[in-house]
Parts: sequence; C-alpha cells; structure tokens
Amino acid sequence: MPALAFACAVSLVEIRVVTTTVGHDEPFAKTTATCASCRRQTTTLTWGLPPANAKCAYCSRVVEPSDDAEVVDTDRFHRHCWMRLTSAESVRAAKALSRRSQDLIRRSRELMGLSPLEETSSEG
Repeated sequence: MPALAFACAVSLVEIRVVTTTVGHDEPFAKTTATCASCRRQTTTLTWGLPPANAKCAYCSRVVEPSDDAEVVDTDRFHRHCWMRLTSAESVRAAKALSRRSQDLIRRSRELMGLSPLEETSSEG
C-alpha cells in the first residue's frame, strides 16, 4: 500500500481507509499480488470477483475477499491458517534443536569422562 499511497499523493492512513472501505464493495475484490514498484506481496484491489478456486492450501476452505490472507508463491492461506502452520513448524524445530543439544552435551560429558547430567526435561 505504500506504493499506492505515493502514487495517489495521499498518506498511508488515508489509503488504508479507502482500500478497506472499497475492498468490501462489489465489483471490487481484495486479493494479493506482487507490487510492480517495490516487488513485495501486498493487498491489492482488483476489479471483478477473485478466482473461484481461491482455496486455502492448509484447510481447503474458500478464501473470501473479506478474509485476511497470506500468499506464499502460488499458495493462498487464511491468515490464521498461516500462523498455525508457521508456529507449528517453529515448535517442531525448537524441540528437535533441544533434543540435539541435549544429545551433544551427553556425548561431550561421556568423552570427558564426566557423569551424565540429571534429566530436567519434562517432555514425554
């Protein structure tokens, strides 16, 4: 939206108010696209209805024009689905790193001839 605000010579707040208002009225549809100026994924207003096959890649439900959406490459996600997907991956990665770290500590202590540390983890 910064590029649109600049092109229209208005403030970012003003352009957000306009795009939010217009984005809910037909024949406009709120979609996402790559900005030609800054090359970032942005919320975009289009004339006409969005594609009928605009389904969420996570839950397979239709992504409505009024829904907050994220687009990654060619995949569309509801914002809440995207947050769930990325946070689940972060948790998995953190647990794997923790297990790897504990294993490296255990091996290092064995190589140094030290006794193993007491288990403090509550994972089960």
